[in-house]
Amino acid sequence: MKTFLIFSLVFAIMFMVGGKALAVELVNPIGAGDIPTLIDKIATWLLEIGATISTIIILWSALIFMTSGGNKDKVTQARKTLWYAIIGIVILLVAKGITSIIKGFLSGSF
Repeated sequence: MKTFLIFSLVFAIMFMVGGKALAVELVNPIGAGDIPTLIDKIATWLLEIGATISTIIILWSALIFMTSGGNKDKVTQARKTLWYAIIGIVILLVAKGITSIIKGFLSGSF
């Protein structure tokens, strides 16, 4: 009972001191005001993440190349890994380009 009274007193003081203390301003974390900008920001974010992952995969492929020791299976595996990373980067760049074109059409700048 005592904690309830203390809680009620603190809550009442918060209301009496000022309503601005309880006012919370929500900020848009994405910063997109419309759908085309939101799609463009998502595509940019995916491109950044994908480029980082592709760079790591390319370095992994280089490590496999260097440690293959002439083993044809390892060299083939390294080449496939490198090609998959390059294809992934190309797909991400094409997707970013398409979203930029869609954004241009939806915003009326084309």
